[in-house]
Amino acid sequence: MQAIFPNFAYRRPSRTPIQLSWSGRTLVVACCLRFNRRARSTGPADSPDQTYADLILAGIEQAWSGTYQLGTEAMPEPVTVSVRFQAEGTRKAAAVRVHRLLLMPAHVISPLYRRIWGIFRTGQLESMGLNWTPRHPGSIVMPPYRQARTVRSVAAHEFGHLLGIGDAYGALYRFYSAAPGTGHYMMHSNSQVQPEEVRMLIRAHASGRMQFFPRRWQTRVFRDGLRREFGQLLRRIKS
Repeated sequence: MQAIFPNFAYRRPSRTPIQLSWSGRTLVVACCLRFNRRARSTGPADSPDQTYADLILAGIEQAWSGTYQLGTEAMPEPVTVSVRFQAEGTRKAAAVRVHRLLLMPAHVISPLYRRIWGIFRTGQLESMGLNWTPRHPGSIVMPPYRQARTVRSVAAHEFGHLLGIGDAYGALYRFYSAAPGTGHYMMHSNSQVQPEEVRMLIRAHASGRMQFFPRRWQTRVFRDGLRREFGQLLRRIKS
């Protein structure tokens, strides 16, 4: 069977920071990112020769580039993903900022004028903070982690959101219920990109709509998760 590759049509390419295209069986992920001064000029103590920007780029490329067996009728043969970074100024860039965060962990967020109403587009609580479209993928915000390894793994996870993929772990907006069978996924545990996540990024850019893992309501799981998160919040405030 001949592979049928989805088309990616961007209405305003010059305003779209991350774009997908096909080169044979290679899925090219062309990225234009813009780093703040701290990301460009400083880095973690255990990696004095590399800045946060260097480590973020390395983490993204290492995690998402690879060959995946997608297992679909349209694409029965393995697909290679190639992440390529383009110089700032090539087109509109997605912002990546490193600065201290008081309470929140690393995250991807939309500008103020796009927040909240995204939930009406998707029906997903996650869209209250990240109202994703290819033209508006959001901005990565990360604290200045002390270990290079943490910087790389967290950056790879947050980049998944820029690509249009939701979280799989048990977050508040998922009612603290993780997507079944995703414990080793990038979007769950910062572990390893899985074929399903590649399929999701392809669907996101082909449809222009963010892709989410299934979620479910479990009263006891939600109650225990809320109690646990509130306890962690109190400990962070006291420290």
